[in-house]
Amino acid sequence: MKKTFVWAALWLLCATGARAGEPLKIQFRSRALLDATVSGYGKDDVQGYYRLEDFRVGFKATYKQYEMKADIGLGGNKLAIKDLLLNYHFGHGVLSFGNAYDPYSMDMLISTADLRFHQSAGSVLAFTDSRKLGVTYHHSLPAWYWAAGLYTHNDINKIGEGQVNAMVSTARGVWRRQWEDGSLLHAGGAFSFRTKPVNTDTPPEGNVGNDGITSMLPAPLMEATVDHLGTELKGVFELLYMRPRFMVQGEYFLNRFNRTRGEAYRPQGGYVQAGILLVGRGFEYDALYGIPGRPSTSRAVELVARFNYTDLNDARAGIMGGRESDLSVGVNFYLNEYLGMKLNAGYVFVGDHCQSFYTENLLLGQLRLQYIF
Repeated sequence: MKKTFVWAALWLLCATGARAGEPLKIQFRSRALLDATVSGYGKDDVQGYYRLEDFRVGFKATYKQYEMKADIGLGGNKLAIKDLLLNYHFGHGVLSFGNAYDPYSMDMLISTADLRFHQSAGSVLAFTDSRKLGVTYHHSLPAWYWAAGLYTHNDINKIGEGQVNAMVSTARGVWRRQWEDGSLLHAGGAFSFRTKPVNTDTPPEGNVGNDGITSMLPAPLMEATVDHLGTELKGVFELLYMRPRFMVQGEYFLNRFNRTRGEAYRPQGGYVQAGILLVGRGFEYDALYGIPGRPSTSRAVELVARFNYTDLNDARAGIMGGRESDLSVGVNFYLNEYLGMKLNAGYVFVGDHCQSFYTENLLLGQLRLQYIF
């Protein structure tokens, strides 16, 4: 399935360019993220954890309205296809087919290298899914953006191997206003519906959880198992405000897992984060997809802060996945358009029913070296 899709997309793009007799533009891309985490948690002395978080190579090929993006990544000692998309641009819209994130959660759609911190907030990680194979239509106007799509509940790397037989539909809408000085106000939200998994030998189960502020420690911070899984409905509200030297971004998530036996499970959570530029001016904003990015200037220094809250405890459903809040502060150095360094510290307030490894509050520091071109 994976090979068939890749070769079919490449053949279609190249054949279109060959027939028209015009050049096919190909741009190769690469990036690497090298992380280090230092903490004394759970040990008698300070411990260090080091990992190549992500190494990725790929390309973007364009011809007239056609665009193909392909990335293969190595992260967590696993080689996998990441984004694999065939896009068709027309008017104010883009029709996109392939393997990518559905348009749910502004922060999850941001490139990993452009995140304010090492990874998205815990609430984002808990209430979003990995990439999915499907089709999305994006429509962008100066004051409005909306998108809708239909997907399998699996990314292309899991098709045929223990796949979850369910379908997902997602829609996102944004209102925005921009001023001449570069300021921007963006408000919106998204809604997603997943059908009940079918063709399973036992009553289907689902998992909700996150690693908190780092994925390097031996166990996830919180995790809930939803038994007798039925349909899922989830929504998110998002807000973004940018000034030439300041930005603030926030999202709040509400989920409902219906169950074929027992009460529905309703976890929730959200975050707010801000950045201030000490060096540099302006922040990137991709109006076509409604996504904020890194500072606009190639050389910049940014102070950042984030507060996150995640609650996976639901006594009515009898599912207690844990509750936590965390506070992170840091500084990001963008040395040029290719190289960057992120240094931050985070403190996790461990609440009730988190994983047994987390018996008390957690303090740690993190460092990331990255290149992207």
